Amino acid sequence: MYMNREKIFEDRREVARKICQDIRANNGLMLNAKYFSERPYCDGVKPYKFSTANYLRLISSDNEIIRKSDPRWFPATEIKSNDWTLKENAVPVFLEVWTKDADQECSLTEFYNASDIFGKKSFQQKNQSLETVLNFLKERRILEVDDKILSLQDAIDAVKKYSESHGANELTSILSAQTWLLECGLKTKIISFLPLFSETVLAEIEKSPDILFDAMSKAQTILKKLRREKIKSATENITTEEIFHDLKVLYHGSEGELKDKNGITYPKESILTGISAYDFLLALKSAREQKIWLEFSYKDYSHGKFLISGEEFDEEKFLTPFLRTRLDKNRQYLLDNPHELKKYLLSEKAMSAEELLARISLESNFFQGVMDEFQREELSYLENALET
Repeated sequence: MYMNREKIFEDRREVARKICQDIRANNGLMLNAKYFSERPYCDGVKPYKFSTANYLRLISSDNEIIRKSDPRWFPATEIKSNDWTLKENAVPVFLEVWTKDADQECSLTEFYNASDIFGKKSFQQKNQSLETVLNFLKERRILEVDDKILSLQDAIDAVKKYSESHGANELTSILSAQTWLLECGLKTKIISFLPLFSETVLAEIEKSPDILFDAMSKAQTILKKLRREKIKSATENITTEEIFHDLKVLYHGSEGELKDKNGITYPKESILTGISAYDFLLALKSAREQKIWLEFSYKDYSHGKFLISGEEFDEEKFLTPFLRTRLDKNRQYLLDNPHELKKYLLSEKAMSAEELLARISLESNFFQGVMDEFQREELSYLENALET
C-alpha cells in the first residue's frame, strides 16, 4: 500500500500516540521495548537494519511474535518467492519501505518474523557478563566512579549523562539509555532497569507526536558515537597494599532489599571490589530469610553464579570457614561420592573417572590454598577494625 509523505507521517503520529497509551498502561515503562535485545533488521537478500521509525512501529505492535525477541524479519514477497512455509497463525507486521527515486514514496509492507517461518534456525542472543558491559564504559571514561561498588544502574545513568552532553533532551536521553540497556546483551531482569517516562514527557509526545521519532533517531546517532569512543588511558593507580585488593563480588539480585551497615540498599546487578566486597559478604549474614544470587572471585580463583541463603551462615565471626565449605561443597560431594561422576563423564568423554577425580581434587586443593590467603587478609582486616 503506497502512501505519500503526508499520509505516512500521520500514520507515524498514531504509532506515537499508541506507544504513549501503552507506557501509561504500564506505569511509565515502554514495556514492549524489553523484547528488543538487538536492533531489528531485514534478513532478506539484501540485509539492512531497520530505520528507527520501523523500530518504533515494532515496539508499538500488539503482534505476539515480538515476544520471541528475534530481530530477523523477512518481507512477504521474499517468503513467497522462496516457497518458504509460514507457521500456523503467523501474523505479519506492516513496516515502512521507501523508494529510492526522487518521489520518495513509501509503502507499508508485510514483514514476517524469522521464528514464524519453518526451517529457520533459532536466533542466538548475545550473553555478555556484567563486568564486560561495565568495563566497556569504564575504559572509555563514560562511567567514572571512585566507589568500590559499581552497578548497572550507574552505567544507565552514565549513558544518560553522555547523551545529555551530546545535546539530548530528556526524551532523547531516556531513549538512549533504554536502547543501550536493551542492546548491551546482559542477561538480567531488564524490566527492573527500564527508565521511566515522566508525565511531562508523555504529554509532550501526545501534543507533538513527531518528536518521538525525532528523539529515537537522535538517540541512535548518539549511541553510534558512544560505540566508537576510543579507550582512554587509566589515571587511577590502586596500591597493591590495599586490603582485599583481589576480592570481587558480582551481586545479581535477591528476593528483597539487601542493605549495608548504614542502611543503604545494595543495587542489583552491581560489581563490588576490595573492602566493599568483603562488607557485602558480611551483610549477607543479616539476610536470614532471603535468597541471593552472586559470583565470587579472589586472586586466581573464580566461582560462577550461585545461590545462597542468609540461613546458611552460622554465628561464626569470620567469613572464611563459611566460604571454604560453601564454595567447595560440590567438589567435596563428588570426591566423597565418586559414583555420582557418571553425568559429568558424559561431557568429558576423553577423561576417565580416575582422571576426573584427580582434577577435582586438584581444584579443591587450589581453592583451599587461595582461601588460606583470604583468611590471612580477613584476620588482618578485622584486627585493624578492632584497633580503630
